[in-house]
Amino acid sequence: MSTLKLSLEHGWSFENQPDLYEYDVMGNSQFGFARLWSGGMRTALSSREGIVHVVALVEGAAEMAVEGKPAAIEAGQILLVRGDAALEGVSLRPFARYGWFFSESFLEGREYRHLMGEPRSIPRESLLAMTSVANASLGAGAAARMRPSIHTRIAMEHLVAAAAVEASVSARVDAVHRDRLFLTAQAVIAERFRDPGFTIDLLCKALSVSHSSLYRAHESMGSTPRRAIERLRVSEATSRLASIEQMNTKSLTEVASEAGFTSVVQMRRAFARAGIRQPQVRRRPPG
Repeated sequence: MSTLKLSLEHGWSFENQPDLYEYDVMGNSQFGFARLWSGGMRTALSSREGIVHVVALVEGAAEMAVEGKPAAIEAGQILLVRGDAALEGVSLRPFARYGWFFSESFLEGREYRHLMGEPRSIPRESLLAMTSVANASLGAGAAARMRPSIHTRIAMEHLVAAAAVEASVSARVDAVHRDRLFLTAQAVIAERFRDPGFTIDLLCKALSVSHSSLYRAHESMGSTPRRAIERLRVSEATSRLASIEQMNTKSLTEVASEAGFTSVVQMRRAFARAGIRQPQVRRRPPG
């Protein structure tokens, strides 16, 4: 029960008590922060209007829901939440986090609204700066029963804002980079897919990127490099097989090779994955 009373000082109230809960807190009615660890959690948290809460995970992971919207958070991420937002949290394994709250904060301003309710990965240096200030203050305050100063609040508020904004800008830059990489990859694939020797390795080499970067760029578009190449090869083979002239003058082996497949077997499997009827070639009778 004592930990729950301390939680109220931090601006939270709990619907259910977390398991194996340890809590260090420093705060007043305007600003506070805490260092927390629990062996598991399944709880609904509520606060009040006019407050901005910040959660930073340093170990483990938790499934959160902000106003019913899923917001899974993992180590190295922060989550900004308005005090009047409904927040639920579930973690079936131990996790450690830091929390801050700011009353009447500039973080409630319009330019920061898009940062609310969505976990964001932040640079390690930013997380270290935030937790170091909290650790130093908690260490000093435990012995002297101190309350945080206005200077600590200003420093922490700007650290949080900088980390969240940097994470948001970084996410947009990454998205633009992925989009450009995806479009460039499609251009290279369109130019070289007819070569049966063209592989993912050669595509990465042509783009000067790693496999993981290439796959992330395609994943953001709901595809994979292999599917992108295979889709064009299937389309090419289908087009060639639909030609009456080719159906009477070419073998499946020739069509497969010209479409970029290494064999008829590979072509048939690609057709099957695409849900297309297995290709057949009817030979014109001799004479």
